[in-house]
Amino acid sequence: MILRKIKFLNKNNINMNRLEHYWGKYYPQFVVTSYWLLGLTNNFAYVIMLSAAHDILSDHNSNSTDLPKHNSTNRFDCNELSTGAILLADILPGIAIKLVAPFFVHKIKYWKRVVVVILTNSASFLLVSLTPSNLKPLIFLGVMAASFSSSFGEITFLSLSTLYIRTLSITGWASGTGAAGLIGSFGYAALTSLGLSPSSTILLMLFIPVLMALSYIALPTVDFARSRIYSELDTDSEERDKDQTESENNAGSINNGSLKDKFKLLPPLLKFMIPLFLVYFAEYFINQGLFELLYFKNSFIKEHKLQYRWYNVMYQLAVFVSRSSIKWIKIKFLPIFPILQIINIFVFLSHIYLDYFPSIWIVFLLIFWEGLLGGGCYVNAFNQISIEIPKNVREFSIAVASIADSFGIALAGFTAIPVHNSICSFGNK
Repeated sequence: MILRKIKFLNKNNINMNRLEHYWGKYYPQFVVTSYWLLGLTNNFAYVIMLSAAHDILSDHNSNSTDLPKHNSTNRFDCNELSTGAILLADILPGIAIKLVAPFFVHKIKYWKRVVVVILTNSASFLLVSLTPSNLKPLIFLGVMAASFSSSFGEITFLSLSTLYIRTLSITGWASGTGAAGLIGSFGYAALTSLGLSPSSTILLMLFIPVLMALSYIALPTVDFARSRIYSELDTDSEERDKDQTESENNAGSINNGSLKDKFKLLPPLLKFMIPLFLVYFAEYFINQGLFELLYFKNSFIKEHKLQYRWYNVMYQLAVFVSRSSIKWIKIKFLPIFPILQIINIFVFLSHIYLDYFPSIWIVFLLIFWEGLLGGGCYVNAFNQISIEIPKNVREFSIAVASIADSFGIALAGFTAIPVHNSICSFGNK
């Protein structure tokens, strides 16, 4: 089976030798490109589900070229259910896996984890695209499969990244996850705008899990990466062996340590986790609680659902830009991100109630700014973790820190639903 990377390569020494030849010659390019593609494919299903949220809550099998059906009795053209419901289905399974995985996932080989990620990723696209729109529970199950896949993949690939050169793996991953948002949201908006139905568009995305498998196979093995790093160290062989043994023993000690030992690692991570939690709460409250209420009836984009899709494209474009900027711009003061993002909430809310933005272009600019803050906080937080946290506990620490943004997103989903209902009731007056 091609997904069984290690066994597949061991069965064919010719392919192994050939890969090692190219890995040795183009090692940085392989690591950066593989991690860029892994970031892209890991987050793609998650992004698609959020981009399609407005369609999933309506008749997601209908073609986008049909005449728009507006809620003429409501100023905001509200759906019966907030897109925060889709957000909850797209994040709660991820929270569950992120809470428990750091305590057992090290016992599972990486290639087996990747197989699980690929299978659940495929299932999400199939369930959402092929299920009739009246069977909402089954569609929500597909959204939940995307959540599980994305979160388990994030834990897997971020943990694996600690075994490679940080500037290669983290940089590639951060940029790739940003690209997932941009390519996914733009692809969905463009294809549906051209007349393809939402269901057919989602079904087309089945090439993503295949690309993930190929990207993982192309990634240099851990043994190859370790041998390359030690061969380049300016130390004698005895020191190298000592360093490697100590590193492996330290890694083993935390993976095999008690729950008490692992909980002791949490306090140093709070300075990263709290900003991540707050910035993602504010960000997704805006995206899933307020985006669908920012409706411009006289805009050049006439349909409400099209405006929602292109809001997501603008947001993801900004996330891609900020997550790809870590090589040039590094910000150590992480609290600045949630402070500015919370200000954005009040700006958007004030417009929704007072309706003072003269053009949809102002909303596009604010959404771009919002995306820059979210992506910037993410990439700077994990970059600082990879620098400040000792290497022997870094893999565990990254897995734990990734829980913070998920909790923020979940709280945003729970908050968005009653706020949506309250604002829509105001719009009926």
